[in-house]
Amino acid sequence: MNTPIAHRGLTGDGRPANSLAAFEAAADNGYASELDVQLTRAGELVVVHDYELTALTGRPIRTAELTPTDRRQLRLQGTDQCIPTLVEVLDLVAGRVPLLIELKRPTLSLNFDLVNELLRQTADYSGRYAVESFDPLLVAALRVAVVRMPADRRVPVGRICGLLRTAGPLTRMVGRSMVSNLVSRPDFLTYEVDGFPSALTAWWRRRGVPVIAWPVASADQESYARQFSDNIVFSGYRPSSGQDLAS
Repeated sequence: MNTPIAHRGLTGDGRPANSLAAFEAAADNGYASELDVQLTRAGELVVVHDYELTALTGRPIRTAELTPTDRRQLRLQGTDQCIPTLVEVLDLVAGRVPLLIELKRPTLSLNFDLVNELLRQTADYSGRYAVESFDPLLVAALRVAVVRMPADRRVPVGRICGLLRTAGPLTRMVGRSMVSNLVSRPDFLTYEVDGFPSALTAWWRRRGVPVIAWPVASADQESYARQFSDNIVFSGYRPSSGQDLAS
């Protein structure tokens, strides 16, 4: 995936993050999109970053407890946009640009319903996409599931790593050391731009594992990040190469 990746879609001008409007704008401008996916108790895969929705919607609802009715009625940051499902995003993008799907859950667990439902809902999607997570258990579960797929249906599996300053102590330690990567063998790494230069990402790149820098917020930061990475996840500005690399 060498197309610059818009962080939660191409935001701004009234387009909130992880909205259908943001994903449409990214596709129209030739950019791939990164998006966050969570599983609700109702069984929906919803595209939203936060585990609690007060800041996004003004309603104190936990994402895991979100009902289909709530999801359709709530509005993102005072706009006309509601929280989309993964299926809605797939139908909208329809293979025009690649997607980078991050799996999120509030706690580490041996429950892999999120992985199973994601792979079920993307089974017939013909567009290019990759999956990733901060959660080393989800990455390992994705790796096992993807290996079992027919060769022509396998998708890249990535691990998000970096300094992780706001993460809990265990997550931060595992994420910084990347020790779990020796077991899960990710196809690519997504790494915090503030952590470059990194001896660990350089070690993985020498072994053929691409590195994606995030979140890149300016042209100057992009120039810096590309010294140590193979692609970028950007927000707050537009790289000049979206349309050029979309093919």
